[in-house]
Amino acid sequence: MSRILPIVILLVLGMLGCKSVKPSEMVGTWVVNDASRAVLPIDLQKSTTKVVLEANGAFSASDVPGLFFFPGIRDSRTESGSGVWKLVSREGKEQVQLDFHAIADWTATDLPYGTQLEVSRGWSGVSLFYFLGDPDDRRRIELAKQP
Repeated sequence: MSRILPIVILLVLGMLGCKSVKPSEMVGTWVVNDASRAVLPIDLQKSTTKVVLEANGAFSASDVPGLFFFPGIRDSRTESGSGVWKLVSREGKEQVQLDFHAIADWTATDLPYGTQLEVSRGWSGVSLFYFLGDPDDRRRIELAKQP
């Protein structure tokens, strides 16, 4: 019996960790957490990032650092825009799909433009994240929901 209890506890905790998020959990204002600022280029560390996900499926994003950064193709800068969002699942991972219909300093021919924020559920709750450039460089930018 003493060997079974730890296994049961791990299984229960594993099932709780696999719980899918609901769109209602995503609604709100998301900001870059302090730990993520350290991996940003110096000129982007003080960005006043806000991603607002609304219940009606609309979103606005302001001063998001390096969201469209791709070395050698697109410089790392802050991005602002708006569009529609939805919760999606790809390859067993939950993501917030952002379909931009407007992006500051972009032409209409470049729009709409889509990208994803990964969803992470930890002990302290749900967070969103993306990588600055190549994920192998491990420059993870995490967004926390404001209370």
